[in-house]
Amino acid sequence: MKKQLLTAAVIAAASAGVSAEQFWADNSFSALYGNQYTMTPDNTSTDNELTTLTLEHVSGHSWGGVFFFVDRHVGEDEFRETYGEVSPKFTLTSFEDSIVKNINAAFTYEFGTSAKGGANAFSQDNYLYGIGADLAIPGMDFASVTYYYAQRNNTFSSNDDDHQITLTYGWHAGNFNIDGFLDYSTGTSKHDSEMNFTPQLTYNLGPALGVKNKVKVGVEYSYWNNKFGQKGVEDSKRDQNAVSLLLKVHL
Repeated sequence: MKKQLLTAAVIAAASAGVSAEQFWADNSFSALYGNQYTMTPDNTSTDNELTTLTLEHVSGHSWGGVFFFVDRHVGEDEFRETYGEVSPKFTLTSFEDSIVKNINAAFTYEFGTSAKGGANAFSQDNYLYGIGADLAIPGMDFASVTYYYAQRNNTFSSNDDDHQITLTYGWHAGNFNIDGFLDYSTGTSKHDSEMNFTPQLTYNLGPALGVKNKVKVGVEYSYWNNKFGQKGVEDSKRDQNAVSLLLKVHL
């Protein structure tokens, strides 16, 4: 399955041609703090303090686009985690004057390692591939929907493959901004379905500070139903409802 994913990615990249052009790019660094996180890294506590530093990149190209980020989580009791995602998409066809702007071949590699004082360590290497659509919704800065077949390879669940639907969205009015994602993964006989809904609500202080770059302050809300999809864990320990303070600087 990994070979199939890599082969498909290589073919899609090759089809982009040597005349590939970058249209735009955005890079940012953010810091997040909250104290209502669950299962970090095990299922023994429900309200964990967590600080997250994130480096993020997104860009649009003549062949499609790419999004990636790396998180560094630092929590209580020596909890440390590095988690990241790399998500290229390759445009298969485009439409004019339609709610569907592009149809894309979509790929995502999820990776992470974690430890808590040397105990309860876990890791993950998940490979997702599928098809998605960029949408032209009036008033929205961007929106997309993507279907993935997900090959799971991690140490905190059953490693059986499933299916995932991912929605992304963004909207702004003046210096006020809302963006985020929703992931829904199907369950199997070995793990439960799960849903992660995480929007960020921010305000750009850049103009008030007299700088051209965006400097956003606000909050992130994380609702994660059946976190990690583990069976046999009571809801209070795996359903996450966390509101965190956010500072995000665009570079």
